[in-house]
Amino acid sequence: MAEQKKKKLKKKTDKKNATKLILSTDEETTEEEEEAGGIYLEKEDVLVLYNALKHYQPTGDNEEMTHELLVEQFEEILVVDYKVKLPGVRW
Repeated sequence: MAEQKKKKLKKKTDKKNATKLILSTDEETTEEEEEAGGIYLEKEDVLVLYNALKHYQPTGDNEEMTHELLVEQFEEILVVDYKVKLPGVRW
């Protein structure tokens, strides 16, 4: 049983079904990228996602690492791109 856990392989994500996130601060968006589509996020949208992530409790080690990385990336986006002052965050 222990051997099966060690041999567990990660599933590769299907990139053709991926969605591109386009921040409202992206000024370098080309016409080709706009036609390809994606999800346009305003500051309020990013804040909602960030607050949900902050209150989420990860269950496993892999999930915890991903959670920390996502929280850090959302903080950086909010502080650097949207000029939001977050309590306890220094950039």
